[in-house]
Amino acid sequence: MDEFIEKRSFSSLITTGIVAAVACFILSLIYWPVWGWISKTIILAFGAPGLQEVDAKTTGKFVQVFAEATFFWMVINAWIWQALLFGGYGKYSMTNRQPWAGIWYSAVGLIVGVVGFLVIVGLSGLWWKPFSLATLFLPQTAEQVTLAIEGWEASNFYALPVIMANIGYAALFHKWPFAGNIKAPWDSVGAWSLSSYFCFLAWFALIIPSFFHLQIGEHEVVSKPMGSWPTFVAYAQCFIWWFLIPAEGGEHYPMKFFAKKQPWMGIIGLIITIVMGFVQLKVLQTLIHPLNLLPGAPPDVAVASIALSVVIATLLWHHVFDDWPTAAMVENQALRIFIRIGIWWIVGLGFGFFWIKAFKYIPFGGTDLGWGYPVMGVLAGQFVWLMCFLYYNTFFDKWPLVKKVPAKKR
Repeated sequence: MDEFIEKRSFSSLITTGIVAAVACFILSLIYWPVWGWISKTIILAFGAPGLQEVDAKTTGKFVQVFAEATFFWMVINAWIWQALLFGGYGKYSMTNRQPWAGIWYSAVGLIVGVVGFLVIVGLSGLWWKPFSLATLFLPQTAEQVTLAIEGWEASNFYALPVIMANIGYAALFHKWPFAGNIKAPWDSVGAWSLSSYFCFLAWFALIIPSFFHLQIGEHEVVSKPMGSWPTFVAYAQCFIWWFLIPAEGGEHYPMKFFAKKQPWMGIIGLIITIVMGFVQLKVLQTLIHPLNLLPGAPPDVAVASIALSVVIATLLWHHVFDDWPTAAMVENQALRIFIRIGIWWIVGLGFGFFWIKAFKYIPFGGTDLGWGYPVMGVLAGQFVWLMCFLYYNTFFDKWPLVKKVPAKKR
């Protein structure tokens, strides 16, 4: 195998991180309008007769949920499966040079997302009418358009259990009992299969009841988790942040205080995550509700947005700023971790309040610039930037700010 050395455009991790974060934000301003426009063109090309029977607002919603579907399945879900559960398996199978390896693996991800959608949603659609591919792509009546929108929304937010269960399993349980006991990629197949069981469970127990209006006669068959979708999403972000701590700069703490071997680390980490997620939610609700940051919207939408911003800041610091400060910079582990946590919250809250005030003016947030493409809104919009810098680090190895140069060319 060829020997490579790392060549950085900037010696400072902070400088590299700032440049990368800004560049990814600018790229997000460009790629989302293109993605949204292509998604809109595709779904309208089907010429669904039902769209002729509904108003422009409903048609816009139908187009929006389809654009979200393409992004959630082909970008978010695919990245989680490829990068975190399969550990980038096959990324360098075509070439180890960037950006070609990243382009290749991104293309694979698009296919992985489509296959995942067809298997999970397509098979469910054999019995659940809102998931029927005919209903989703070719609604014939106004009623079917409404049903399709419910189906798209429920299928799109399969991404939330993927984030909570697939990532949570990798972060807390370290792919136990498969990692280290089975050769790749079968260890990842086992990890994906086990964690996906909990994805399915959460999807049917929490997500589908949030979007489907299921009734027997006049009686509601299900109740929404935590009383409302915004409240559940807000809790989900708090839940996510707590299981990210050990993996994204917390150096296996806080669960390492109580156990140092699996599965006990994962079990204790999960208990901490569940309990502290509720604690964080209540604290944020107490602080954010009185501010009325999003007049007219349920107050927990703002809570969910702020909590998501903290999650994004945590991921940003790990993937783009390389968990600064490093062990070489701060030898005391406790101090090092607390500095990172402080940075996560300062950056997260700063970005969170900025985003709530500015998202309506951002092309991947709340404005289509008059071009007519679907936008992502206050919550999903943050994922557009998030996924850009996640791909930059994991699929593209921080290229072009960090390059791997053959050693013989030094």
